[in-house]
Amino acid sequence: MNMNEYSDKKLCALLWTHLSNEPGGTIRTCCIAKDRLQVSGDRENFTMGDNTIHDIFTSDNAQRIRNEILDGGKPANCETCWIDEDNGKKSKREQYNEYYENWYGPKSGPLSWMDTFPWGEQVVSPIDLQLIFDNTCNLACRSCNANYSSRWLAEAKDRHIPYWETSAKVPMNDMENSKFWTHMDEWLPSIKRLEIMGGEPFYMKEFKKFVDKLINENYAQNISMTLSTNGTIADHVFLERMASNFKELAFSISIDGIEDRFEYLRHPGKWSEVKKNLDYFYELHTGDYPVHMQITHTITALNIMYLPTFHDYFHEQYPAFKIWNNIAHYPKWLTCNVLPGFAKKVITQQLQEHTWTGDYEGEVNALLNYFNSPLYENGASVDEKLRSKVSEERLLMFDQRSIENKWKIFKSQIAGGDHYREENFAEVFPELHELIKTDFDYKSEYEEVLTNGYKQHSTRELIN
Repeated sequence: MNMNEYSDKKLCALLWTHLSNEPGGTIRTCCIAKDRLQVSGDRENFTMGDNTIHDIFTSDNAQRIRNEILDGGKPANCETCWIDEDNGKKSKREQYNEYYENWYGPKSGPLSWMDTFPWGEQVVSPIDLQLIFDNTCNLACRSCNANYSSRWLAEAKDRHIPYWETSAKVPMNDMENSKFWTHMDEWLPSIKRLEIMGGEPFYMKEFKKFVDKLINENYAQNISMTLSTNGTIADHVFLERMASNFKELAFSISIDGIEDRFEYLRHPGKWSEVKKNLDYFYELHTGDYPVHMQITHTITALNIMYLPTFHDYFHEQYPAFKIWNNIAHYPKWLTCNVLPGFAKKVITQQLQEHTWTGDYEGEVNALLNYFNSPLYENGASVDEKLRSKVSEERLLMFDQRSIENKWKIFKSQIAGGDHYREENFAEVFPELHELIKTDFDYKSEYEEVLTNGYKQHSTRELIN
């Protein structure tokens, strides 16, 4: 293949190498892809319980997305990356293209690995999998939902909050019948990288069984494994066994704030326990094991104001840790750009005036671009069929109504969550509360919950 043939396209290595599943086994091309992969000519979702990884990876649905990229398009399935790139932030697509450059080299240019990559060809099997065994989790983080946290699911049921439910016919973790387990030896030899997510992997029994198989059958020595963990548990014996057997081991530790802000955002985690585990993780990271770690910081309306404090803390306490600033795009009501304009102006100035260490200044500038962009533009919140029938003025009006609704949901969900969890937004985030109190009367919102119960919203309102 001639590299120049595709060098001007929005290529993404993940589409030719990778699959990502959800709890229950439904599949996306990556974890931030908009749509699940579906059986050709049918609206039924592929699942890792019902379908082999080979059949999913080579499906017409997956190939259609690849072909759209090769034809110079920007698939709607990949819109999160397009949004990040439009705002100057390095997208997941760009990150993984860099990873593959490092793996495939030679390092003679940003796209030199393309000559050895199967662009335009039918791919057979993934070399990279992002796996979620189930939604077992000990936390109910404010930015998460019932689909990815068993603790959130229990709370949603108790509070009568709508939530998505899996409809997988054959659960992925059915070890006797699931094709994920029964066909494992067919795809494991090709795997070079695994990323394990949750829930919380260290609370999942299937994850430990999976690791035992990889180590005992000598697959681990050829695999680079990455784990996303909330940092609340650190089994030293198990971790060091993994570090001694995998080709490489990396951890993405999800932390959205420090001290009382951590405990609020990642309920009911205890900062003292996580801090102790961070010390241990740091020893692994800076020691002799082939272990790499980063802090994944999900930025929302709740914590964007505290980004300088967060960065300064980790720079002082754990200077070798890289911080990955993950901009939350969902749920829409919690994204940082739902904040009122006057609040955005103050926070923008604070972030611009802060002295950032390392290469974070460019990341922060990209964040600010997103932060100050409209939540929707030109009727983007409106159904596509309706969008073609109404005027630009009407579309903008619909967008404004949608933005206002998201802000109302933010206030009701914060107050409702505080009541249920016996927490207090105003006490944990006093600076943010002071900034937005003219537009968010926390006391009256909280009292309304006490008097009238939780405000009811549809699943679509809460998730989208």
